[in-house]
Amino acid sequence: MDTSSLTITVESSDISLQLPGEPTTTAVDTSLVSDDLFSGQGAALLNTTMDSAVLSSFAADDGVQTLIQIAGADAPTEYRFPLDLPEGGQAALFDDGAVIVSDASGTAVSGFRAPWAVDANGTPVQTSFRIDRNELVQVVDFTVDTAFPVTADPDLGTEWWGYYVQLTRTETKRVATIVANNQGPVVLAGVLCGALPAPPAVVGCGAAIAAAYFKIIDPINRANNAGKCAAINYPWIAISSPPVGWTSINVTTVNCRR
Repeated sequence: MDTSSLTITVESSDISLQLPGEPTTTAVDTSLVSDDLFSGQGAALLNTTMDSAVLSSFAADDGVQTLIQIAGADAPTEYRFPLDLPEGGQAALFDDGAVIVSDASGTAVSGFRAPWAVDANGTPVQTSFRIDRNELVQVVDFTVDTAFPVTADPDLGTEWWGYYVQLTRTETKRVATIVANNQGPVVLAGVLCGALPAPPAVVGCGAAIAAAYFKIIDPINRANNAGKCAAINYPWIAISSPPVGWTSINVTTVNCRR
């Protein structure tokens, strides 16, 4: 796969970005993207082309926003972005569509927010991520009847609103036992909320566990049955002290660090 790459520094963190396709001087037309979706700043940092699609990356406050602009139905439906994983690190795909990249210690270092795509009329187009080895793959499900151009976004950031915790193998076994014994969300919250980095992070965590209980027990069991570890993402909708507005809790399977 042909790729072009660049490295930029955001908040003292270097982000290495690789775009599929051949280099081009043509950039995505950002005038076709609404202000609530486009957070890029200035001119495009890098442009590539794949068939009738153009990809452009723009600096953003907390990372890089890449836009894929698809001119017609003959363009690819999949776009592969090589991930610059830290040594010993891994990428985890959560059920809300977001991807978090962690280092060898299990600490989150960057992430991709859940992707979006819209057609020429601003109507949402189905899109999703998957992880294929060390590549992030964005799938855009347009059809010949879609109003082109379609614009899609894999948004890479070094900051996000929430906490990310990888449970140890022992902790994963413990929460799976709680689920198996039907001890309920209160007991489960005692372990999962205890994994957070202490107050004020735990504020509202118990209520969020209770609300998400029937959604998270299956991924906890899958992680334990696979002999791996559960990773938990705790996002919220507003920054405050303490943080408030927990939206959901997502659990996925990762390789154990310890």
